[in-house]
Amino acid sequence: MTTTSLPLESVLILLAIGAVVGAAACAAFFLATRSRQTDDLQATESAMAPIAESLQALAAQVERHERTNVAAQTELRSTLTTTWESQVQVLQRSTDEVRREASRLAEVLSRSGARGRWGEMQLRRLVEASGLLDRVDFVEQATVGSIDATGRPDMIIRLAGDRSVVIDAKVPLAAFLEAEQATDDATLQVRLQQHADAVVRHIDALRARDYQRLVPSTAEFVVMFLPSEALLETALQVRPDLLDYAFERNVVPATPTTLFALLRTVSLTWRQERLAEHAQEIRTLGIELHHRLATMAAHFARVGSSLDAAVANYNKAVGSLETRVLVTARQFGDLGTGDAPLEPPTLLHTTSRPLSAPELIADVG
Repeated sequence: MTTTSLPLESVLILLAIGAVVGAAACAAFFLATRSRQTDDLQATESAMAPIAESLQALAAQVERHERTNVAAQTELRSTLTTTWESQVQVLQRSTDEVRREASRLAEVLSRSGARGRWGEMQLRRLVEASGLLDRVDFVEQATVGSIDATGRPDMIIRLAGDRSVVIDAKVPLAAFLEAEQATDDATLQVRLQQHADAVVRHIDALRARDYQRLVPSTAEFVVMFLPSEALLETALQVRPDLLDYAFERNVVPATPTTLFALLRTVSLTWRQERLAEHAQEIRTLGIELHHRLATMAAHFARVGSSLDAAVANYNKAVGSLETRVLVTARQFGDLGTGDAPLEPPTLLHTTSRPLSAPELIADVG
């Protein structure tokens, strides 16, 4: 078999033609691909346009909210600052007013007469709150005494059973107020000790008055009323044995809380006493009512008997009228002298109802 070889020039021409065709094909493919990418990019940009607009609107709204929030925070900070300053001023004025009132109160209570009236006023309020009635269950400022001694307690509480309790109000306030105003510990301790000593002196004074001997049928103790819980509590801090000291001398220190409990118990005792008295009165009234009911039952029985007798007599009269009178009267009609027939009277068959209650029958019998 014979092979024919191409000239070199033909080969080169063929190679050149192949290269040109390949380049043309590559160019055509590149141009087609670039055209498709351009179309996709335009489509993507068209699709992203609304999103971009929304993001821009959202950014603008966030910016407006930020400006509004900053303005609101500034206004709120300014309002809170103004309100706080106003409240501080009001609190400062209130504190100053309370301090002035406390100072005036301390000045007033520094006088012995004012302290005594304050203690008596507190005592009376407690008595009224507990339910005891003025001039009925308690006596104020009663002068009591014997041949060789007299006394005037603030109050005598009468108990059921002809017993009584003496109450005397004491207000050891001078040293207590000075202790409240002390600026150093040494002065504070001195004033507290003076306050405790004042309470002890009041206990000794009540013991010396011997109200148990002056007031008839009184209890074996005297109540020393302190119109503030702090007065007794402060004294107990200095003298823990204060209560034992007072009890040994038949004196019972009482604050508003403890005295109210005592007075409330007395009030309840009086209430029970009144209920017992009312029960006796109710029993007496019941016996009297029963006796009067028995008397009334006897009266009704006699009325019923009288009614029955009246009915019987009426029926007898009717019988006599029918059998004796009307027979003769009808003869006038038979002779032509009567205008109308005579009707016979009606008998009564109703009788009075007898008493049936056993107690009424027994009482009547």
